[in-house]
Amino acid sequence: MSENAGIVREALRRERGAVRDALGAGLLVTLCTLGLAATSAWLIVRAAQRPNVLSLTVAMGLVQLFALAKAAGRYLERTQTHRAALSAMGHVRARVARDLEPLLPAGLGPRSADVVDTVLSDVERVQDLLTAVVGPLLTSVAAGLVSTVVCALISPWTGALLLGALVIDAVALPAMALRLGRSSGEAIDDVHAQMTGLFDQAAQSGDEFVMVGAARHMQLRLDRLEERSDLANMRRRSVSGVISAGALLVNGLACIAVVVVSVDDLRRGHLATALVAVPALTTIAALELVSGTITGVVGAARDRAAIGRLNSLRGKLRPVREPDVTHDAAATHPGVALRDVSHSYGDAPVLQHVNCQLRVGDVVVLDGPSGGGKTTVARLVAKFLDPSAGRLLLGEEYFSVLTSETVRTVVGLVDDAPHVFAATLADNLRIARPDATDEQMLYACEEAGLGDFLEGLAEGLRTRLGGIRTGLSGGEQRRLGVARELLTGRPVAIFDEPTEGLDDEAARELLARLREHYREGVMVIISHQDAERLVGARQWRLDKGTVVERDERRAGGDHQV
Repeated sequence: MSENAGIVREALRRERGAVRDALGAGLLVTLCTLGLAATSAWLIVRAAQRPNVLSLTVAMGLVQLFALAKAAGRYLERTQTHRAALSAMGHVRARVARDLEPLLPAGLGPRSADVVDTVLSDVERVQDLLTAVVGPLLTSVAAGLVSTVVCALISPWTGALLLGALVIDAVALPAMALRLGRSSGEAIDDVHAQMTGLFDQAAQSGDEFVMVGAARHMQLRLDRLEERSDLANMRRRSVSGVISAGALLVNGLACIAVVVVSVDDLRRGHLATALVAVPALTTIAALELVSGTITGVVGAARDRAAIGRLNSLRGKLRPVREPDVTHDAAATHPGVALRDVSHSYGDAPVLQHVNCQLRVGDVVVLDGPSGGGKTTVARLVAKFLDPSAGRLLLGEEYFSVLTSETVRTVVGLVDDAPHVFAATLADNLRIARPDATDEQMLYACEEAGLGDFLEGLAEGLRTRLGGIRTGLSGGEQRRLGVARELLTGRPVAIFDEPTEGLDDEAARELLARLREHYREGVMVIISHQDAERLVGARQWRLDKGTVVERDERRAGGDHQV
């Protein structure tokens, strides 16, 4: 995990005290297990010789001590291991959130469904790796080495045999498990990603698939993915079975060999009778501890891939460079200008030498082909992206001397699919303004065209969204996003397809209210169909990466902004 463990290594370093306590507790349990096995073996053989009972008192006391210490250690191990893992995972989650935060609004991060996989599934896999594989394997190997020393002191050949079995159990078999489990793990991850994407499509556009008769096709895709998933899981279980069988064979042969050597040493007089069973039972206990963690290594390839995906977020270039010296106090003017702005994603140019200006009182409709750069313009103006070339101004200040937070106190962006949280309507609105009063929220809902929807809710603003009767349609989701933006009071707002899903009358009414609201600010509507509904609005069109303004008064109709 050397090159992939950066984010985990950082978290473990921050929690090294808790990690040390967890490993110590785990080592205590394994040592007590070995001590209990060795002492019990000596006691059983010695008791069979019928010595004075008083001579067995110490051994009986040690058996009780090891048993009690093992129970106490097991409790400490569980609590300390989970404490360490949860603390480390807290750092991992925070780091992942910080890495994702600038990428998602800029369109550079994973899709919404993939975010769930990254933040939840991958982080959970890392947690399982630490608690179920790495920690137990380290402590059991350490205890196995102690057992090797004990066996070697009693009989050198038994120590050598135990060491050889430990190498196979702790090195050879885990390496084989990683190699054999890699293909099935990759197949499981691939199927999982495709299923997630399919479910995401169904959740967002399921009604459209039904309307065009594609529901059967989606069902067939799901069936094929389930078959692939079953096959991959079957291969994984087969690998686990083979590894377990191999470990069982190695352990059995090692124990038989240790017994044979111990009996031979006893016959030659090189070993005391009372010690004859100690190497055998110690070997059994040590190898059982180590081999118990091997099957978990079968899935370690997926765990490593999860860590790699988490680390890949850190390797992405930040979409916005925050200034070292800022002029935030001067960023109060709502006018925005783009000066010779170009932007590319990798080697693919999207915008080329865009020059345009948004002035106070402007209402602009931005149109253009799908993928032509409309959303990129919006992200640049909201400073979710820095341009590849050129400069932007807010009032008289360049974006380069303003923090993104400052720009977004003036400029708001509402995308075409605002997220609806599983919370009350009021909580969903207060995402935008935590101190909003009920009156302010009711006004924002009314202005956003949610008045009728709100009247139909039995508990009004306190209604929890997400149920069958309180779910939002696509159009209502967009208007919820509009209501949030209205609550912020920002003078510049960019709305991406706000009237999608509305009939013509409702769309005109919403646009009229928005126009009135931003009469002393700036409003930009990204839309294919709202130009005719906003009479007198400036009509911009993205044409070959450049913003062109449609002007019916000019000959030819269009001119570059």
